[in-house]
Amino acid sequence: KHIDFNKEFLLLPSVKINQDLEEQFLNEIEIIDHKLINYYKGLNLDDPSFYELTCEGLPIGYAKTFTQNQYKILTEIFIIKNFRELGLGTFILNSIRTEVKKEKIPLRTVTLPSDRVAKNFYEASGITARLLLMEEKRDKPRFRS
Repeated sequence: KHIDFNKEFLLLPSVKINQDLEEQFLNEIEIIDHKLINYYKGLNLDDPSFYELTCEGLPIGYAKTFTQNQYKILTEIFIIKNFRELGLGTFILNSIRTEVKKEKIPLRTVTLPSDRVAKNFYEASGITARLLLMEEKRDKPRFRS
């Protein structure tokens, strides 16, 4: 639970992701690299866990994780535009960190190197790149502002 601006924000486990929120996330991130995002959407991620962020009962964001090779992998954090810059991404990340510590497994995150928004967020939160997946350079610049 997180309280700010006299509003209560809850992050709760969910059976699935709210489709409207997931669609908003994929539309935003697809700007970076349509082919790569289509590849990502086709991945079969084992043992997924979903978390829904609500404000006074309305869904305003989510997170997606899965477990792989003794790691909890955080693949998505999304918050709708009207609720960004309120510290809710940090609230979600710290909530997942607390859960992962209870499970006694390390946390990893996945983001595109050209996604400066996500990269800057994770670095400000004490997460740094340990592995870069490299491929042929493309003609079109890829970034999200």
